[in-house]
Amino acid sequence: MKKVYKPYSFKSRAFLFLIFFLIFSTKVEAFEHFLHSPNNYGVTGLMSIPTARVMKKHTFRIGVSNDTPYNHYYFTLSPMKGLELNALVTQINGLKAFSISGYRSYKDKSIDIKYQLFKEGKYTPAVAIGLIDPYGQVKLYSGQYIALSKKIYPFDFTVGLGNGRLGKEPLPVGGSKFNLQMFEHPRTWLRQSNVFWGFQFSPSKKWALMLEYDPIEYTHDTSDPAQSFYFVRKPPKSHYNIGLRLNLTSLVEVDLTYQRGDTFGFNISMPFVIGRPMIPIVDHIVTYEDEKKYYNNFEKRLAAALYQSGFRNIKIKMVNDNLWLEAENDTYFYTPKAIKVIGEILSTIKKKSIKKVHIILAQNQIPILEFDTTKKDIDDYINGKLKTWQFLYLSKLRTDVYKGIDAPMLYPHRFTFELKPSLETFLNDPSGFFRYRIGFTAGVEYRPWEGGTFFTEASYYPINNIGTINHPLSIPVRSDLPFYLEHKFALDSLLYNQIFKFPDNIYTRLTAGVLEIEYSGVDTEIAKPFFHGKLLLGLSGSLVKKRSINNPFAFSRQPYAKKYYHTEFLRMRYYLPFVRNAFVDVKYGRFLAGDKGFMIRVSKVIKGVTLSAWYSFTNTNIFTDPYNRGYHDFGIAASIPFRLFKGRDMRTVYNYSLSPWSRDVAQDISHYDELFDYIGRNTKYWLYHDFSRY
Repeated sequence: MKKVYKPYSFKSRAFLFLIFFLIFSTKVEAFEHFLHSPNNYGVTGLMSIPTARVMKKHTFRIGVSNDTPYNHYYFTLSPMKGLELNALVTQINGLKAFSISGYRSYKDKSIDIKYQLFKEGKYTPAVAIGLIDPYGQVKLYSGQYIALSKKIYPFDFTVGLGNGRLGKEPLPVGGSKFNLQMFEHPRTWLRQSNVFWGFQFSPSKKWALMLEYDPIEYTHDTSDPAQSFYFVRKPPKSHYNIGLRLNLTSLVEVDLTYQRGDTFGFNISMPFVIGRPMIPIVDHIVTYEDEKKYYNNFEKRLAAALYQSGFRNIKIKMVNDNLWLEAENDTYFYTPKAIKVIGEILSTIKKKSIKKVHIILAQNQIPILEFDTTKKDIDDYINGKLKTWQFLYLSKLRTDVYKGIDAPMLYPHRFTFELKPSLETFLNDPSGFFRYRIGFTAGVEYRPWEGGTFFTEASYYPINNIGTINHPLSIPVRSDLPFYLEHKFALDSLLYNQIFKFPDNIYTRLTAGVLEIEYSGVDTEIAKPFFHGKLLLGLSGSLVKKRSINNPFAFSRQPYAKKYYHTEFLRMRYYLPFVRNAFVDVKYGRFLAGDKGFMIRVSKVIKGVTLSAWYSFTNTNIFTDPYNRGYHDFGIAASIPFRLFKGRDMRTVYNYSLSPWSRDVAQDISHYDELFDYIGRNTKYWLYHDFSRY
């Protein structure tokens, strides 16, 4: 019997036409937009599965997602090309962690790491590996995976293998060892892994569709507290998830999802570029020609222009046709920017015979560097006749200068008052998972002479829920910190600090007084840069007493407080040659509690924002409590310039750190004007590097 072919119906034709229209009308830039979007947990992916895509370099995002019974809160960043770091808090709604009401629902914190091994080629896929919750005391959702992604416009297809949370059985929980089965036992990893796959269809910059196969065995993952609490009663109906991804604005993206065949969910994320000013930075520069007040006095006229352009403690001296100029940069975040601003001011001097120019920049009247050049080269550089590298080649930069100019000081700057917002957060106390205080700090500095500073700082936190039910541990150098922080008002510092600079770039510092919220005493340090500043070495030590919790001018009378605490450290800072703008700080010696060992801190500077993470290795056998024994102190921190939010250049930064609830391992006092930071990027190596910005 001859087969009869029926013509396509009108609906079928319309559907096919719509599909072809969407495919062939898709622009590449619209398709690319959603490749870097997060999954439920914050890492780049679809809904439950990761892809081989990663965030763009030097970007970060914050977000929250919900797929019952979970809420996920995440912070994800890419400090370097191909690398993605994700901090995640998973909340299981309705499941009580403790009988204490403040903690509410069960919460787990974890860190995820993802690295793109290979970028996508014309015929080859992108390849990435990932570590889910690889380290910690709990590791409930640990796993490792490999993912491959390939673009076939307007689709992005992903397939991968994963064990642990993504695999056939959960990995062992607890312990301080890293879960790295993928590398240590690859055959076991392969045998225990599940396949996952999915794709994204992105016909528009405004929306995209997602479909994935979710390999997670929710009813069998016994390491997940939600397994017995929720999924045994309500097992998932499907391994397939579908979703709609919406780009609402340049700062907000929303995913609407239907997961496990029975659950509606959402994911809201906000992407940002690290170091991008929220308000464009505008410089206020007053040139020599613009300044009319001291028309007939060269030194005063030039000093007035410098002062109005952001400099203080100015000294000017003419020696024949040589101009000597000393000033403190009170405004510009980058030192080369300050030198260029001085150059712009000097380039407008027309009627004064100047051949050579010697610029000395100081901090608290201590010379930091000397920049020697000629007036003609300054004019050519400012007018664009010389490129930056040519100007630097013709000039001379010294950082071993330690004596300033012998001339009267104009526009002295002795007092500084600073008012800053403050947010302090702590995680995982049994009385409440997230403890915080929000307020402000007010600090006053008085600088009477070269290198000397009197400093006091007080803080007020009208919003403060910090408290704890924990008792101080066996050697409580920090585990009693919550008792100090629960007060709304505190005297944080009342001290004198003296810095000296000697020949051969040797710096010393001595600080005495109320050093920080918990300790008073003496803190000293010596440091020196080597190899033009690529390496900094130093020694430091402190002798302190614990302060009273309730009386800011008394010492502690708690029975656990020792008579004295002391620290001794050998310090090193090394700028990594193979990672741009990254450095490692290593501190070896005796910490506050008496434990000895290392603290390693890795930092990456991205457009002025410094991101850091630290980890310790000390002999914790001196502690008798189980919380400190075998523990490694770790955490993350960020130093954020205020210039990103003010619309003008400034040197003030906001420091924020996040670590688990206070323990006593590898603890040190807070330091005022640490020498490594005081020297900072004012070394030949970094000054030449930073000049490339201008």
